[in-house]
Amino acid sequence: MATKQQIQAIKRNVERTTQGLFTEPNEFIYQDNQGLVKPNTLYSVYYTLNKTEVYLTGIRNSGNSRIIERLKNKTLYGVYSELGSTSRDIYPKPHTIKPTESDYRIGEVTRYFTQKANDTSQPVFEVSKQDFENQSKSYEYTSFQWVISGLKQDVERENTKTIRGLETQLPGISRILFPLQLWTPPKDSKEDLENKLSRLKK
Repeated sequence: MATKQQIQAIKRNVERTTQGLFTEPNEFIYQDNQGLVKPNTLYSVYYTLNKTEVYLTGIRNSGNSRIIERLKNKTLYGVYSELGSTSRDIYPKPHTIKPTESDYRIGEVTRYFTQKANDTSQPVFEVSKQDFENQSKSYEYTSFQWVISGLKQDVERENTKTIRGLETQLPGISRILFPLQLWTPPKDSKEDLENKLSRLKK
């Protein structure tokens, strides 16, 4: 069982980290008691200086983090670690998300962003799910839920809270995100009718 001091040492001994992820059903077990981790448990990934990949519940400043072990959905980094090939790196490419009709019915999408590690002067940009899952060790990553449907004031409020939280993870992300990005007004709402009238005038 890892002590609190050992967990703090893991958090310090990193070249990069991915914060604010959520577990899927039957994806992880706790290292200390081998119990299954409940779905939607907050966790973060730490890529240490000795080329290991460690999963801890919570985020970097959490005081009660526990080590969890992945049962499925092994990352490419993890595969490379087992093969001793972590020297190879994969660089993320900018990606433009295009929500589907199904996404708009659901009301939100998962978005993925990255920034060069240890250099907040570098731009933040959006990446694909594939690049997020096959992460470069030279970049910091984050993923989050983004509201795209609903009442304008509700969407604006929720996404504003999201942006504020993200700014601590990837400084500068607030310069490329705005609360109503990707939002479309509900059908026949006041905003929807105004948009239709505006298009007719053009």
